[in-house]
Amino acid sequence: MTEGGAPARGRGRPRGPGVDAARRREELLDAAERAIGAMGTSVSLAEVAREAGYARSAVYAAFSGKAEVLAALSERHAGIILLEMFGRATGEREPKSQFAAILDVLFAWAEERPQLYWALIRPLNEDDTGPGLFDLLAGAIETMLGPAQAAAGRDAEMAAPGARAMMGSAIAAIEWWLRGGTAMPRAQLVGYLSDLAWHGGAGLPDGWMGISVSGEPKT
Repeated sequence: MTEGGAPARGRGRPRGPGVDAARRREELLDAAERAIGAMGTSVSLAEVAREAGYARSAVYAAFSGKAEVLAALSERHAGIILLEMFGRATGEREPKSQFAAILDVLFAWAEERPQLYWALIRPLNEDDTGPGLFDLLAGAIETMLGPAQAAAGRDAEMAAPGARAMMGSAIAAIEWWLRGGTAMPRAQLVGYLSDLAWHGGAGLPDGWMGISVSGEPKT
């Protein structure tokens, strides 16, 4: 006690406000996005901490490891992508145009954030801490497809493989496009893929495998 009766101040820095764990977590995710964008998918947690201006121990206080950071980023961007998809699709009247709008949102996101795309799009291993972006988007599409299939008198169980087939084909085309497989503009490529997906095998021309409808080799 001091002479005036006030408690004596202890040694060291005065206690400040407690750490806002949620805010720090978001700051670290922001830093992880920047680090991945600058350094690619091999970025380390030490580099994330440096980008955020924190010690590495602060990253481990918020996340168990890199896999959990990627899972959290996948969840963040799945929400962003799905919100944009719904917004774009509701502005279209025809189902085919809605599908094209949804596909374009995914292409645009990958085009704007290619390094983040490569880091997040792959399904995470079962030992990792959460679903990857592919799983989250496919799961959301499955949730939409199931009731629609049932309402149309179709097998609702087909929603699960159907959603993953839609996502998988889109991802294969996006990755080929990002690697420079074609200089075709995004709008043109999305239009072509939408037509192909919408019409399925019926949209393929006769003789596309070198065999005509009659079964004879096409010369």
